[in-house]
Amino acid sequence: MRNPGQIRGIILIAAGLGLLLLSGSLHSNLIEMRKVEHLQQVAPEDTTPLVALTTVAFGGFRGLVADALWVRANKMQEEAQYFEMVQLAKWITQLEPRVPEVWSFQAWNLAYNISVLFPEFEDRWRWVNHGLDLLRKEGLTQNPNSPELFWDIGWMFQHKIGMEFDSAHRLYKQKIKEQVVAILPDGYLYEDQVTPQIAEALEETFAMSVDEMLLLETLYGPLDWRLPATHVLYWSSTGLAFSDQENNNNRRLRRMQMQSLGQLMRSGRMIESEDGSLSIKLPRTELIPLVISEYENMLAASPYNHYLKRGFSNFLNDATLVNADYGDLSNAYFYYQKLAEVDENIQPGEEAFQAYIQYQLTRNPGELNYDEAMTRVVALLIQSLTTDNQVRSRGFKQMAEQFHRLYQDSRTNEEHQARTGLPPFNQIYSLVEAYLES
Repeated sequence: MRNPGQIRGIILIAAGLGLLLLSGSLHSNLIEMRKVEHLQQVAPEDTTPLVALTTVAFGGFRGLVADALWVRANKMQEEAQYFEMVQLAKWITQLEPRVPEVWSFQAWNLAYNISVLFPEFEDRWRWVNHGLDLLRKEGLTQNPNSPELFWDIGWMFQHKIGMEFDSAHRLYKQKIKEQVVAILPDGYLYEDQVTPQIAEALEETFAMSVDEMLLLETLYGPLDWRLPATHVLYWSSTGLAFSDQENNNNRRLRRMQMQSLGQLMRSGRMIESEDGSLSIKLPRTELIPLVISEYENMLAASPYNHYLKRGFSNFLNDATLVNADYGDLSNAYFYYQKLAEVDENIQPGEEAFQAYIQYQLTRNPGELNYDEAMTRVVALLIQSLTTDNQVRSRGFKQMAEQFHRLYQDSRTNEEHQARTGLPPFNQIYSLVEAYLES
């Protein structure tokens, strides 16, 4: 006769087997739910051998080891031991490959902390590109549904490459342009000319999908992929598919997307000299109605969103000034009136508009950034070269030359001049003239 302890053991074993069978029957449903909610991890066969090995070898202790390494990495960052952090951060990504923050940490260290330690711009670019590739080709492989990583990639294109804070930003822009031109000779993607080789090259170089690129083209027309802002648009737009409505990731990606569209409206078409040594950008004013419509739809859904209203106000201000720069005062006034509806600090009406335009167009050139200054010079030259009135033509050219000189004089030192200065006036004039004659 069995004793009570044996009977209890048999019951527990049977219950355990029953629960095991039940969990197995629910496993397929759980996997399907993870797919629906974009929580599916990368299959072991699709990850790197080293990540698969560490996952199995450390098992449940991976988190403890990673935490210890995180503590050490943060201390190294405080002590500016950036090179020492590289290997440490690599170990962390191998231990916790599906935590987006570890990839962001490593990429930021490479592109921002380490790159600026090198005086040679080519060396800086290698580290910046390494940081980008770490996110695009490794981080997203392990975390394909992470909106944080999409934002990180977009931010590098928007801030590190697209803006002027890094003294090597011109080289970064040139490198991106060269990478694109090696695949798309004139920088544009033509659907009827896409081949498997082009699609493969874009995936290999930029980790970008041709289908996603073409989708953006259907929404916003031909996009110049040589421009950093176009890449910002790609990564922010693609990332939105993996962010829930009205959460912080969605707001950040949406804001980035709209900022990139504003940048493309101001300067979304690149023209170059024959040898490629000089390039200038022209506006794409046909984007204005599309972007306004998107802002209005978003504001209708979130009428009290302060950041959204401010973004819309900034865009309408730029639309007003771009049209005014090119002498289209009718459209400038139309967008100014819309600006007055959005921004309570702007007074509506013709008189207020004239005062606003006069103030904006006579501001000290030194207060403008590079893109604003270049837009002003190019717009004046185009008006100079397209008017039949000789007096007006000379006047526009003199204004452009004077504006160029004042802007250049406002660069405070040699480094400031190299980082934000305009090309020589005669070179800009020749390129605009050649463009209008083509």
